[in-house]
Amino acid sequence: MINSLVKKYINNNLRVLAKIDKMSKQGKEIYFSDIESYLNRERNQISNVLKRLENEDLIRREKKKRFQRLIITENGKQLLKTILDELS
Repeated sequence: MINSLVKKYINNNLRVLAKIDKMSKQGKEIYFSDIESYLNRERNQISNVLKRLENEDLIRREKKKRFQRLIITENGKQLLKTILDELS
């Protein structure tokens, strides 16, 4: 099972999920533009990654004025923990 999870999320999805989790643990807010800078990708590519994570209930987006704040869900935390536990 873990192999299929790793294959499914090892690309930018896992990197984004880990970045959102790390920032939230540090008490920092993370926004769309932060992910754009982190991955150094175009807006449409970032949007696709975030849409996929959101559709799978791993993150949620909150409008804060005109910015999109990204928040990891409990499902996202659990998936990340499962994958990282298996890899270590």
